[in-house]
Amino acid sequence: MRRKTLPLLIGLVTAGLIAALVLTRPSMAPVEQAEMQWPVRTATARFQDLRPTLKLYGEIVAGRESELRALTPGAIVEVGRNFREGGAVRQSELLLRVDPFDYEIALAELRAAAVESEAQLRLREQDMQRIEALFAEGNVSAQQRDTAVLELQMARAALERSQAGARRAERDLADTRLVAPYDGVLVNVAANLGRQLSTTDRVASIVDPSSLEVGFPLSNEQYGRLLSEGSLAGREARIFWEIGETELEYEARIERIGGEIAAASGGIRVFAELLDTSVDTPLRPGAFVRIELEDRLYSGVAPMPETVLYGEDRVYVVQDGRLRTRHVELVGYDGEFMLLGAATDNALQNGEQVVITQLREAGENALAVIVE
Repeated sequence: MRRKTLPLLIGLVTAGLIAALVLTRPSMAPVEQAEMQWPVRTATARFQDLRPTLKLYGEIVAGRESELRALTPGAIVEVGRNFREGGAVRQSELLLRVDPFDYEIALAELRAAAVESEAQLRLREQDMQRIEALFAEGNVSAQQRDTAVLELQMARAALERSQAGARRAERDLADTRLVAPYDGVLVNVAANLGRQLSTTDRVASIVDPSSLEVGFPLSNEQYGRLLSEGSLAGREARIFWEIGETELEYEARIERIGGEIAAASGGIRVFAELLDTSVDTPLRPGAFVRIELEDRLYSGVAPMPETVLYGEDRVYVVQDGRLRTRHVELVGYDGEFMLLGAATDNALQNGEQVVITQLREAGENALAVIVE
């Protein structure tokens, strides 16, 4: 009897305990979740007329450079004190001198020949005067007179040849002195005392630092924007050359456009002349420089960092503590800033606070708080 009632008793006790737990369990009241609030940084939209500055890079090239060659062959017997690599020379300054001995002898011989020819001409002129008188009297024949005329003409021709040869010899003697054609700096010097020169030997090159230019590329887009305001010729630019911790600045003016389009880049090369340079200018061809050139004028644009743009034409503004979508038009760049123009529909307005913090999940009507 006891074995039969024990399981029943255990079952009743268990059921009672379960019922008690169910009746005494705590109630789960619903908790209202707070709305997500996005901390954002903003910038004020200020629409204005703006002319950005193009920052480009280029290389200094020589606007005027000449190869120097010996004008007469011979051995170098004298060199100028500045005839060396990097030497600064002035116009007409002696660079080198070829041995003049043979040229002095040749000039002396030709001058003597010219004096002799002149004396022969005087004799022929005197003979001609006598023959003319005798011919008038009938004492000489016409053939004798014609012969005298021919001899006089030949004497004159001989004198002219002698004088021309003497002038040529004078020039050859003068050309034994090679002088600087203009103020400049010598490069690629390849001659010294004792070297035997021919007229095909290059002895140096001279660069004019007062006519330096900078060559730099413009992309098709940049070139087209600048052309929209007229010709590039005459536009001013600034050139910056960094040497160590020093930065030198030069004024420049665009002189010409390259003769062909660069096939690789699709752009065009532009050349600007540096102003107010001289033979003492430290800048030299081959220097890598930075160029600053004014871009076209943009009317009614707001400069903004690139983080404000979503898609191609949307930005967010903070209005009454919430994010609102505005439409814009990307019209250009000014360095790291985009230039945004107002769209036709739901356009960004002047003075609105544009969100510059890039948000991944927030959208229209999200709660936002502006932070510094």
